[in-house]
This record gives sequence, structure tokens and C-alpha cells, in this order.
Amino acid sequence: MGVLEKVPTFLIVGVLVIILVCLKRQARSPRLTLWTVGWALVFTHFLAQLLEPDHGRVSSLLLAIDSASLQAAAVSFLVSVSSVVEDYGRRTLLLLVLGVPSVVYVACRSYDVHARWPYVLCLLACFGGAAWFFFRVGGKLSLKLAAAIYVCSLAGAWAMRAALRGSSAEGMLAVLGLGFGLPGLFICRNRWRPSPAMLTIAGGFLCWGAAFPARLMIHHLAPHLMIPGELWNAPKFFVAFGMILAVVEDKSKSIAGMQHKAEVLNRQLERFSVITSRLLSGARPDTMCPAIASAIVEVSNFTVAVVQLEDAERRLRVAGSSGLSPESLRNLQAQTQGWTLDHIKSLCSRAQLIGKNSYLLPAQEAIPFALPGTPNVHGGTGEEILIPLCSPGGAQLGCIRLAAPRDAHAIHVLELSHIEMLAADLAVAVELKALHSQLVWSEKLAALGQLLAGVAHELNNPLTVIMGYGELIGDAIAASHTRDQLTKLVGEARRMKRIIDNLLRFSRQSTRDTQAVPLSPVVQEVLALREYYTRTRNVQVELDIAKDLPSLAVNEDEIKQILLNLFNNSSDAMEGTAGSKQISIRAYPSGPRAVIEVEDTGPGFGNLNRALDPFYTTKPVGKGTGLGLSVCYGIVKERGGDLRIENVQPHGARVTIELPLAEAPAQSLRAAVAHA
Repeated sequence: MGVLEKVPTFLIVGVLVIILVCLKRQARSPRLTLWTVGWALVFTHFLAQLLEPDHGRVSSLLLAIDSASLQAAAVSFLVSVSSVVEDYGRRTLLLLVLGVPSVVYVACRSYDVHARWPYVLCLLACFGGAAWFFFRVGGKLSLKLAAAIYVCSLAGAWAMRAALRGSSAEGMLAVLGLGFGLPGLFICRNRWRPSPAMLTIAGGFLCWGAAFPARLMIHHLAPHLMIPGELWNAPKFFVAFGMILAVVEDKSKSIAGMQHKAEVLNRQLERFSVITSRLLSGARPDTMCPAIASAIVEVSNFTVAVVQLEDAERRLRVAGSSGLSPESLRNLQAQTQGWTLDHIKSLCSRAQLIGKNSYLLPAQEAIPFALPGTPNVHGGTGEEILIPLCSPGGAQLGCIRLAAPRDAHAIHVLELSHIEMLAADLAVAVELKALHSQLVWSEKLAALGQLLAGVAHELNNPLTVIMGYGELIGDAIAASHTRDQLTKLVGEARRMKRIIDNLLRFSRQSTRDTQAVPLSPVVQEVLALREYYTRTRNVQVELDIAKDLPSLAVNEDEIKQILLNLFNNSSDAMEGTAGSKQISIRAYPSGPRAVIEVEDTGPGFGNLNRALDPFYTTKPVGKGTGLGLSVCYGIVKERGGDLRIENVQPHGARVTIELPLAEAPAQSLRAAVAHA
């Protein structure tokens, strides 16, 4: 073949390499990379042929480049359609096992090495290494693979026999023929799909591999038969065009998949937006949870969805579910009975974060529930995804649990993000509902306080009359026994008036200006308000207020409100507990601040992280508003102080308050004189 006859083929292959390089930039994959490398080697093969002279002796280097690049291309194509192409380590190992001995074999033949042992060793390494790699990977034996192994064994034995006799042409024919023929078989086995691209590639490779023994047979049977070189190159072009068509098909399939995914995500957004609008328009979250679970199952990859919220007793309950049979749902409720938000936090701490707020629970942590229609209702369903319901402030209000995906390999981050946004909207709705309920309750308490203040004013007048007439009657009665009883009656009336005066003083509106307030009298007034409770409930109050404690730089009503809230919290915490009930109030100076500690022997704080949150309470419904500690915290911070809470051992709780001291004028004068 003359130089001019080789130029068109050379240019065509060069254009094919450029096309594959451009396609590789748009769709990166190991398979396409090996295809591009393979065609670059084929291009090198044609370039070496183009540089070879038509007459005379050809350089051994050109012959080695010609044959070695063609053999390396065959190995690249063979590995690209193997089952290990996506595994970097195995792919590299297979390239070395097949490429090194086969390329060395054809290079030795190009340099006309006469020794037999290099050819024998290369054939042993190539065919033996291929067999070792197959059994190491553990490929599944099929009819097609058995036929390929049988053909390779025959070709290897034939090439080995010829090499031992001193002929290397058979070995080169075997490695080239098998190198280009086997990809046609493996692409049908590993990547087959009924498409024009696969048919073209498979047929092209089989014809390309068959061309080598065909040329040998024609050379022996009809040596004078002239066959155009373009006919032998036709299988190469079929393979190249088939590969380009395969890349285009994959790209089209990928675009179609992305369009389908976008449609699914749009349906998700539309469905979730309807639920969100209903939640934010005032719908009760409890009534929306079943619809939320159903929507997740209908428009997502998951077939099971469970929504759990916190109930009035601070335990988790199943507020909505979808995809579970009634028996599985009962089993799930029984297994999660007694769960609290702390249990969810514990699960999240041990789980793997796969989204912004989604946690993948391992199989041993997931709740075992079965799908409807399965015979084993108590069987496990594998891994589970848990999405905590977190308020904007970071507090957890419940969770959404997802399980049994239709396609375990198709859990997309974007789909999870949509469900996370729905969970965030549900958390906002739950928190808004709780805030609304607590605000209504606070308004009722405020109205009740105003009513009690009015009643206290009205009770003062008859109590004054009772005490006055009691004293007059006592002076008029001569009998000592009757006078003693009347004195006790007047004393109790005075105590009632003192309690009412303290209540009025506590509820009286005053300015919020900072004053110099002595702590001890304020504590006595607060204890007087709770005297009946401490006496009837056998609560011991221990006071330890330092005698040298200066006045506090606060508002008198505010410090009363703080102390009364803390005393009420301690009293309510010890309600119904066994053993001794004691409340200790300690106060002492610490630098420029006064430290006040209120400690009780109750069960302690159930959740230290949320105890200061507004409207958070562990008391039964109607018992508390959840505003006591948060109001105290706000007042203390406003006055430049600090408030800390902690649990004490073996049981009990302690609230520590630090408030600034008000330095008395005399103390200031003494300090100035001492400084002078």
C-alpha cells in the first residue's frame, strides 16, 4: 500500500480520536477514557505505518511501535468492556497482567529476537495471568464465558507449541486476534442492551479479531489474491462509529433520566408546597401528619414514612404513617413506647449524616417493621433514614422516619433536601401551635391575676373590720378562755391580711428603675406568700444569707418575681416525691456580684438544654406555662447578671443567679477615704 493510500485512513482515525476526546470532556468515565486511549494507540499504529517505506528494510523501532501500539490498543479495548472497568485497582491490575507480556511479545518479534524463552515466558504470563485474574475476581461462569475460555485455551496452546518450535508468528496472531475479538464477546456479556451502538461495536470487534486469522488463511491458501487494505480496516471504523454512537446514546439516556428526575422533583415540590401552605395557614399539625406521610410515600423513593411528635407527657407518639400494615403499626407503637426526644438525639449522635439534617441509621439501630403483605411482620427492613424536626432555635420537636426505598441505590440528596424542608416547615408549624396555646394560657393567667388582685383589695376591708371588732370584743369579754380563742382568731385574721398585703405588693406595677434592694426582707416576703404550702406539704426551707451581703442593684418587684418563680418550680418538682422535701436558699457576695443559689431535693431537670426555652415545661397540661425560668433568665440578663442551672447528686436541681451589688454611700465614702 502506497503512502497516498494510507493517508485517508490515517486522517479518519485522527478525526475519530479528536471526536472521542471531545466526548470524553462531556461524559467522563473509565470506559470512555480507555476507548480514547485505545484509539490514540491505533492512531499511533497508523502513523508508524505511514512512516514506513514502501520498499526496502523497515526500521525495527517503527515495527515495534506499529505492533506494540496495536497490541496495547487491543488490551485497552478488552479492559474497557470488562466487569472491573469501574474498579481502579482491578482495572490497573488487569491492564498490567494483559498488557505487559503481550506488548513485550510483539516488541520482541519486531526486533527479530531468535531466542525461544522470551516468547514462551510472555505467552505463559499473558494466558496464565488472565486465568489467575479471572479466578481471583471470581467471575460467574456462563456458556459464553466457557466458550471464550475454551477458544483462548486452544489459541494459547497453539501459540505455545509454535513458540517452542521457534516460530513467533502464531503467538502474535493469537494475542492480536483474541485482543480484538474478545471485546465483542465481553461487551455482549457485561454491557449488552438491544441498541444499534452495541450491535455495531460487538460486530466490529468480532470482525476485527477474525481479520487476523483470515489474512493468515488467505496468505496460505490464496497467496496471489489481492484484497484492498480498506476492507481490512472496515471493522475498525465500525467499532469507532459504534463507540461514538454508544456515547451519544448514553448521553441521551442521561438527559432523559435527568428530565424524569426533574419532573419527579417538581411533583414533590408541588405536593409539599400544598402541605406547607396548609400548615402555615393555621392547620393543626396533628391532622396534617398523616397527609405528610402519604405525600412522602407517593412522590419519593421511600415506601414507608412515619411522623412522630412529642405528646403532652413529653413522649414521642406516632402522629402519622404511610406504607405500614395495621399490625406493623401496632408493633412500631409498642416498640417506641416510652421514647423521648433524648432517644432521638442519641440515635442521631451514633448515625451517619447524609444530608443537612438527615441521618442514616444502621440496620441494628433501625426499628424493625415490615411492609404490608409480607409474611414476617416483625422482620427487619434494613437501614433507615431519620430526619429530626428542629425548630429555628435548635430545639427538637419530633422526627420523620423513612425506610424501605424502592431503589436502594437511588437515594438522592436533592430528594432528601425537599423532605428536610418539609420537616422544617412542620417543625415551625408545631412550634407556632405550641406558642399560640401557651400565649392563650398566659393571657388567661394574666386575667386571673388581675381578678385575684381585685379580690384581694375587696378582702382587705372585711378583714380590717374583723380585726377591729375582734379587738373590741376581746376587751369587752372577761372570760380568759374565750378571750384567748378570740385572740387566736384575730391573729389568724392578721396573718390573712399580711398574706394579702404581700400578694398585692407582689402584683403591684412599679417602675423598672434600678434600686438598692436588701435581699433578706424580700426573701421573707416571698416565703410568707408560700407559707401555707410549705406547712401543709412538709417542705423544709433552709435559709443561709450572708449577714454582710450588700444590697442588690435590681428592681424590688423583679427580684421578688425571680425568687417566687424559682420557689414555685422547686415546690412543683418535689410534688409527689418520696423522702424529705427541702428547699435551700443561699446568698453570699462574690466580688462585685451577689450569688443566690436555690436548690431543691426534687428529681432534677429532665432536659438541661431546653429548660430555659420559653414555654418549655415538664409539668402536666394546665399546671405550668413554661415561662418561669425563661422570664427569670431574661430579667437577670437585663440587669447584667447571669443564671445557670444544673442537676445535683444524688438527686435535685440547683439554680445559681449572679446579680450586681449596689454599693452603699457609706461604703463608697469609706472606700474613697481608704484610697486617699
